[in-house]
Amino acid sequence: MKDKLVLAMDVGGTSVKACVVERGEVLRHTLTHYPSYGKEPAAVIIGQLAAIVTDLLRQYVQLTQRNLPDELCVGLAFPGPFDYDEGTCWIRGLDKFESLYGVNVRERLLEELHAFDRTQPARQFKVVFQNDARLFGLGASVRFPDERLAVITLGTGIGSCFIDRGKLVTKGPSVPADGYLFGLPHGEGIADHCFSRRGILALFREAGYSDDGYDVKEYAELARRGDARACELFWSFGLELGSFLAPFMRQFSAERLVIGGQIAGSLDLFDEGLQQGLQTGKCYIVVEALEDALYHTFIGASRMFL
Repeated sequence: MKDKLVLAMDVGGTSVKACVVERGEVLRHTLTHYPSYGKEPAAVIIGQLAAIVTDLLRQYVQLTQRNLPDELCVGLAFPGPFDYDEGTCWIRGLDKFESLYGVNVRERLLEELHAFDRTQPARQFKVVFQNDARLFGLGASVRFPDERLAVITLGTGIGSCFIDRGKLVTKGPSVPADGYLFGLPHGEGIADHCFSRRGILALFREAGYSDDGYDVKEYAELARRGDARACELFWSFGLELGSFLAPFMRQFSAERLVIGGQIAGSLDLFDEGLQQGLQTGKCYIVVEALEDALYHTFIGASRMFL
């Protein structure tokens, strides 16, 4: 399957970022942003996904001047709750994709794709869904094929997965259920509340910084300009994150912690605290920030068809 043409999508509530991946290489000229129509009826949302596939195929033919193969793969990073094996959406109460609740998106999308492609009735589509953090991890594992990786994405929440030499590990005593950390208890709440954009903003509010429209990026710039208190807060964020992750790293015997997501761009400010929190005994964990999460997510989408 590694030679198949893969149409990769990162589906969000407001937009879909998509491209063509051929033989494991992202064709960057096909990278396009589309509206997702996440608040519209199910038929509109699924029709848009099918239209995106059709547009990517058009771009591919124009770019390469090659005919399309008889089998095409569509890999989608889709937010949860979602039954990724069955292709059924269970999102409710998140102000996006409400109309897809209980809908088998794979079946409906395949129906739309075949309707779009009546000129080629023999063409086959294979549609696979996965969590975006898992796809990021699979993409990142290409760089570290022989290692055991703990992977997190830091942004609006904390995404996670565990990789053993390029393979997802979602079950067993060495990983939390499904490899997910976001819902695990931490402090007075859960990990998602602490290790995320809102977690960092809460730290700064509690430290007395005025609510002046600053986001993580602005606070990071403040720290880099020498604000001692801001530097200390990022360091403490890293320490708390490292202390939280340490038992999972030991349990999995992870050799490397890979960090993606928008907050990965501020690793220089919390790396020292993170390393201190991670260390137990003589164990040393390599921390790697991969800021181009979208690129690695697309690569991960193509790896689902290996």
